[in-house]
Amino acid sequence: PFKKAIRFKGQGQFHPVKYVYGMAKAFESAGGNILQNCFVQDVKEGRILEVQTTRGVFKTKKLIYATHIPPGVNMLHMRCAPYRSYVMAAELKNNAYPEFPAYDMKDPYHYYRTQEMGGKKYLIAGGEDHKTGHEKDTDLPFDRLGSYLKRYFKIKNIAFQWSSQYFDPADGLAYIGHLPGSSDNIFVATGFGGNGMTYSHIAAKVLSTLIISGNHEYENIFNPGRIKPVAGFSNFIKENSDVVSSFVGDRIDMYKSSSLAGLRNGTGRVIKKPGHSPLGVSKDEIGKIHAIDPVCTHLKCIVQWNKTEKSWDCPCHGARYSMDGEVLNAPGTVALASAPTEKKELDDKSAGEKVLADK
Repeated sequence: PFKKAIRFKGQGQFHPVKYVYGMAKAFESAGGNILQNCFVQDVKEGRILEVQTTRGVFKTKKLIYATHIPPGVNMLHMRCAPYRSYVMAAELKNNAYPEFPAYDMKDPYHYYRTQEMGGKKYLIAGGEDHKTGHEKDTDLPFDRLGSYLKRYFKIKNIAFQWSSQYFDPADGLAYIGHLPGSSDNIFVATGFGGNGMTYSHIAAKVLSTLIISGNHEYENIFNPGRIKPVAGFSNFIKENSDVVSSFVGDRIDMYKSSSLAGLRNGTGRVIKKPGHSPLGVSKDEIGKIHAIDPVCTHLKCIVQWNKTEKSWDCPCHGARYSMDGEVLNAPGTVALASAPTEKKELDDKSAGEKVLADK
């Protein structure tokens, strides 16, 4: 049910993965090369850029970070807020699949569309977004989304569910152009929010023209170094206040969790023993303990355990790490340090109990 609605006529739907594969094929046919599993570790700036990667050093005159969010430390990390978004694909009992994409204006919002895969129709519905690392129980967004859908649709079964990450720009517009704080031959496209398919094309047009001719009619609108936000300056203040509160609050909360007692398989937490450095400890599904240094390698916030994705997520700028500390998402580029693997009995002075842990 709704009170007001806006309808946009003449809309189309296409398959983004097939589209990207088509783009890749066209790129390679034109003489381009695509290297997969090639992680950029460092860039030595100059007229000729030297890009250090896990597959060797590459030299180039121009470089574009089209990587969701640029790695390393940059002012754009203060202007893009990381969010997790949740999606379900459901089969319906009554075949009453929506004939068009729809979005509601609730907060957190929901969206709906129909997708046919393998001869079957699915209701694709998502939403329940929250800032990365700010949801203590990451199963709850899926629970809320499932309950919401069952209230309004005759759900036969939930076939698939997943989550993803995006970066929301402070003033509502993406950042496309020269990467602030870097030399003039380094470019970036980030802050797409939930509009990646649209902004990707804008970025392609703006950046290719900037590189070829040196200017574009929209370069000031999307300028990543813009000082005066186009709109929504209050969002910029709010998001960075959240970062400060997370940075301080995490360290306060950390001291409340000083025991491994009750740590179940598939869960994790940050603990702090008197006289010891903080420790991020998790148990996999077979009960093996994994221990890491929970200080994010990006800007030193304390990571939080995501029990749904089995990952360590930074609540400040969205870096994500595996159970063993490997980098999953930029802006972090360096893995979390692993704790020594030898077993040691830790004396939990606050609770008066002894626990066994990887320390």
